[in-house]
Amino acid sequence: MSKTWLIIKREYLTRVRKKSFIIMSLLGPLLLAGVVIFSFWLNIEESDNQKIIVVDDNYPMFQGIDDTKYIDFEVQNISLDKALALLDVSDYTGVLYIPSNILNGHIAQLHFKKTLSVNIQRAIEQKCQQIIEMEKLEDFNIRESDYKRVKSPFYIQTLKFDGVNSTESDVLPAMVGWVFGIIIFMAVYLYSVQVMRGVIEEKTNRIVEVIISTVKPTQLLMGKIIGVGAVGLTQFVIWAFLSATGITIGQSVIMSQVYTTENVLSAENMTPAVQQQMLEENKLNFSEFSKDDNIFNSISRINFPLMLGLFIFYFIGGYLLYASMMAAVGSGADNDTDTQQFILPITFPLMLAYIVSISMFNNPESDIIVWMSIIPFTSPIIMIMRVAFGIESGDLWQVYLSMALLVATIALMVWASSKIYRIGILMYGKKLNYRDLIKWIKL
Repeated sequence: MSKTWLIIKREYLTRVRKKSFIIMSLLGPLLLAGVVIFSFWLNIEESDNQKIIVVDDNYPMFQGIDDTKYIDFEVQNISLDKALALLDVSDYTGVLYIPSNILNGHIAQLHFKKTLSVNIQRAIEQKCQQIIEMEKLEDFNIRESDYKRVKSPFYIQTLKFDGVNSTESDVLPAMVGWVFGIIIFMAVYLYSVQVMRGVIEEKTNRIVEVIISTVKPTQLLMGKIIGVGAVGLTQFVIWAFLSATGITIGQSVIMSQVYTTENVLSAENMTPAVQQQMLEENKLNFSEFSKDDNIFNSISRINFPLMLGLFIFYFIGGYLLYASMMAAVGSGADNDTDTQQFILPITFPLMLAYIVSISMFNNPESDIIVWMSIIPFTSPIIMIMRVAFGIESGDLWQVYLSMALLVATIALMVWASSKIYRIGILMYGKKLNYRDLIKWIKL
């Protein structure tokens, strides 16, 4: 064990002291936080104000269309051709054409110079919908106040029943599980490939011939696998801490600028009557807005200790499983080219699990999902997602079975890989094939 520990220490310190490790450990979280914050900012902020000409064949039906924070409407009693000609030589950014049959067809046309964002298009649609609804209310002699009392939003609260209690179901925990699964997929693949390339490098440089004169091949194999895995865990701990800190600070700054009383009251989907009604009924309570009606309430329901515990177990388990197989392949190859025919069959279950994980949002309880969450080669990704979606207490045995099978398969693969490693590491100039691998295992 002392020799194995020395190998682990060497593999770990050699990699964490590299400039590339330090740079990626610091820049990786900053890039991730930057991408998340930038995406969040794009969803709530528009860079350009839009100036839209409204051509209304039913003029002056749309004369009362209201401007928004980013859109200025100008209703003109002109033809569409004249409006398009004006668009070409002016600072207008678009032409909204309202046909004469808008009350029946419900379809308008938006001509633009530059592609408009989805948020801008949705805001224009909402403004037009409000005008059309008001016109139809007049046609049916319905008062606006009566219409608002009748028109009620309808939501379904989904609750997961475990036989005793019902808890609210939410897509956010599932998204967290999916993110954990994708991180496991990337980490297992990247670090297991590092193990394979490290073995090939030592074999090519003939360093391994000196090393195995003092240690057993099995000790060298386990030391390399555990050492590289420890590097991966270290880097993920750094990434998790720095990314969470950066995202929290960035979102706090943006949210403090966006969710002010003035901005909420001027939301594009609120008419003045709705704004006034919300104020009168005291529904616009910002303490509730920050607790009950946003994403933080969903985050608080996630069992992070359980998710992190499963993440660590399946990350270590998946890594040990695939790294042992990659090390066996690397020991019998003289260069990266010789390993290409083996990498795809080895990593295919991992890639299949990644593909299937996307479909879990549609049917998380399908038979194939259940089986893939138990099979050791796919369970590191699929099982953590099943738990995140919510697994019934009666099916917890599947989680325990998945863990037990993963541990047993790791032991079997490490044993087989060590048999291949002790022979292949000293083989040179021979093209590796499956027949040789099977023969070395039997020896």
